[in-house]
Amino acid sequence: MADTPDKHGVVAVLQDGAGRHLYIRRALTLARAPGVWCFPGGEVEAGESYAAAVEREVWEEVGLRVCAEAKIHESISPNGVYLLHWMRVRFFGNETTVLANPDEVDAYRWLLPNEALRLDPILPTLRAWLEPLSRT
Repeated sequence: MADTPDKHGVVAVLQDGAGRHLYIRRALTLARAPGVWCFPGGEVEAGESYAAAVEREVWEEVGLRVCAEAKIHESISPNGVYLLHWMRVRFFGNETTVLANPDEVDAYRWLLPNEALRLDPILPTLRAWLEPLSRT
């Protein structure tokens, strides 16, 4: 990628048994993208692997223990500051109840790709990723 950012972030792509993904609406008090729908995720801390970062971010934002499986996509954040590593994650254990952290998450939904495309506002990179999935 041209002009690849130096900072790294992670995006958690979590799917339930019905083929729906978990989407969050970012808290309205956040500095970056307040009120925007996206997948859970955040900044990779110094010395942290992408897998560890995505597992931590999901726990902090929605109270779910997940296990990172594989990197499936890469994009640059809308503000151009972060190189985002999209990770497919799965539930770790039997707990699937979302406990959204109100400091980070205003709302959440489990949706199929075609349903998620109706979320507004939604991050443009997420919309672009979802469009081909909604046609399958």
